[in-house]
Amino acid sequence: MKHLLWLAALPGALLAQTLEGTWQGTLIPPNQNDGIRLAFKIDKNGNAYQGTFYNLANGRQLNLGAITFQGNAVKIVIPGNGMTYDGKIEADGNSIAGTLTQGTNPLPLPLKRATSQTAWELPPPPAPPKGLPEGTKAEFEVVSIKPTGQPGGLGLNVTATELRAGSISLAGLIAFTFELHLTQVSGLPGWAETEGYEIVARLPQGGDPNDVQIRTMLKNLMQSRFGLSFHTEKRELSVYAISIGKNGLAGIKMVKNTTNGARVGAQGLGRTLFSGVTMADFAGQLQLRVLDRPVIDRTGLTDRYDFTLNWRPDEFQFPRASAAQRADAVSRGADALPDLFTAVQEQLGLKLDATKALVDVLVIDKVSKPSEN
Repeated sequence: MKHLLWLAALPGALLAQTLEGTWQGTLIPPNQNDGIRLAFKIDKNGNAYQGTFYNLANGRQLNLGAITFQGNAVKIVIPGNGMTYDGKIEADGNSIAGTLTQGTNPLPLPLKRATSQTAWELPPPPAPPKGLPEGTKAEFEVVSIKPTGQPGGLGLNVTATELRAGSISLAGLIAFTFELHLTQVSGLPGWAETEGYEIVARLPQGGDPNDVQIRTMLKNLMQSRFGLSFHTEKRELSVYAISIGKNGLAGIKMVKNTTNGARVGAQGLGRTLFSGVTMADFAGQLQLRVLDRPVIDRTGLTDRYDFTLNWRPDEFQFPRASAAQRADAVSRGADALPDLFTAVQEQLGLKLDATKALVDVLVIDKVSKPSEN
């Protein structure tokens, strides 16, 4: 009888080894006393697992990528921040011993299955920007523009109250604002490409401008402070085109994002994390920071995606990086990483091809150095 009871209990023990549910644990980064509370909420869609990753420290959440569960081994990919979780479910079925890896640095992250009594309160999905109140002009309230005496870069940061650039050139500001490659801007004077400006611009009170409104505000700023006037023309230029890869839509390896807005983060030259981006956003980042010509989107994809792109840069990419930075990136990835074109195909399921196309060109009619503050 005891033997039969043991056999009857065995299926229950096996059934306890399930992955569905919410798993939570605290990550202790090196040289830090305070831990970061993280959670994985996992369910099943047919035979495939899916879910959401939560960082309770900053309220961020990301869709999970590939989730594999074989025997008691678990592997979860989080493409929006370039992380991978590897672990093993313990015999109790409610604990996972594992590590969270970003880059080459694995850190211990034991997880416990949450119950109604132990579950942490998970953050709600972030709300999209509300936009400016109706009737509000798309203009900054106060703007300070000062020459830095340094080469101009591309960096811009927007907070809840202001837009700030440490040292940006007018050419960089135009490329960002109009979402163009610099080869699509004609007639700029030399100083517009070389001289950097510190810009501090206060957002309208009570507003929460979206990306389109921020760009409109920057256009108005350049017209009022740099005297910018222009017209657009169609011209045939050498471009790169992004399209669906050889395996069609079924070969797409990116994860659809349903949780947050666009975010792009770089972990050195040749490793970039994309979260909540459209293919137009992706093309824009490649042409703004990486490649020597415009990049156009021919995928027809309209969703937002999470993915990490990891490749070996060549000497022509990242033109604004120093020669030493580019040489270091090329040498570090010489053997282990694919080039950009192969990485786009293998890691994303897309194609990146050199071609020619008619594109918009911004022709500068008039511009001057900025007026005094």
